[in-house]
Amino acid sequence: MSTLSLSVPPEYGYPSPLSFPPFKTDIHSYVLLSATLSSCVNYWHATQTGKYRTAAKVPYPNAYATAQEAKESKEKYLFNCAQRSHTNFLEHQPQFLLSLLVSGLKFPLFSATMGLLWDIARVHYANGYLRPDKTNGAGRRAGFWFYGPQLGLLIGSVVTGLTMTGLGGWVESQVLGLFGR
Repeated sequence: MSTLSLSVPPEYGYPSPLSFPPFKTDIHSYVLLSATLSSCVNYWHATQTGKYRTAAKVPYPNAYATAQEAKESKEKYLFNCAQRSHTNFLEHQPQFLLSLLVSGLKFPLFSATMGLLWDIARVHYANGYLRPDKTNGAGRRAGFWFYGPQLGLLIGSVVTGLTMTGLGGWVESQVLGLFGR
């Protein structure tokens, strides 16, 4: 197993090397694969949106069919659902990736697992949104569980950041103190 450690030049005023575990490249590779998978999900979203755009005959550069057009045409309604699902994915992907990579520094297997679950949930979200038997995009609720992995990664990022700053032990003692430990 190869390791990588980071250090900060002394002129920045931080202790060197930083006090967090070195990268374990064999374990951390799963985090990177999970991040890459989210790009694959993004491409899948783009192809779905393109397919529905073609079927609905919504010309570029229009981002959406109008509300009236969507009401009158199932194809245009489904195109709007595909476009909205993709846009929602793009709204969440930046914080997902940041949380995945930061949390992955300290918790690589947990983070890779949460990343995989997030990607699966995003596909469920899109497929639910595209169900023609659901109105007002109600099918997207099938994938709302992506918030669980996203929150887990956010919490992992906070813990990683606190650990790197040296506040991790203090915070842990305060939290455990609340429970009488």
